[in-house]
Amino acid sequence: MIPCPKCSSENDDEALYCDQCATPVAPSAQGAVLDMSCPACGGEVREVPSMAAVCQGCGIHLGAGGAAEACLPCQDAGAASPAQDQESAEAEKSPCPVCETPNAVGAARCAACGIAFKKLTRPVACPQCSAESMDDKCGCGAVLTLEKLLEYVDDSIRVVCPVCKQLFSAKKDLCSDCGAALRSAGSLKKYAATAGRRP
Repeated sequence: MIPCPKCSSENDDEALYCDQCATPVAPSAQGAVLDMSCPACGGEVREVPSMAAVCQGCGIHLGAGGAAEACLPCQDAGAASPAQDQESAEAEKSPCPVCETPNAVGAARCAACGIAFKKLTRPVACPQCSAESMDDKCGCGAVLTLEKLLEYVDDSIRVVCPVCKQLFSAKKDLCSDCGAALRSAGSLKKYAATAGRRP
């Protein structure tokens, strides 16, 4: 198995890209650069085997041929994302409460950790077991939506797993459920307090 350097997901030995966040996991992984720019941030768009295409700047997943009308996060958000220059795109990004990766404002899911910011409108692959689900929580226990994750956040939480989204009150380095490197839950707790989801 090959661990992803970005999200710590385990990938098959033959994998070129991480099946969770599309980060290259093999040195030879290079898809063709498409003759278009990312509709969300204006970055370079490169084909990714079995996934259509991924922007190299912001990580947004695009449809076949990189067509802007097939932008999956924009379909989930219910609106097309206009092409923007880099400065405008940077100004319209907000960090994911779980992994702190900047995402386009209005994105349906985090480009890095995969947490759904909104109610799921189509099945998504679980970042822990790869099973497809439209529920807030996968049968394996991984939390798939931010709304569900916020139900478990309280003042005792210290770290969060960016893969299976489990929360821990004891400070440790690795998730006991999936083995991924844990992150501080500071941003998630701050977001929960702002959203009025913490007692």
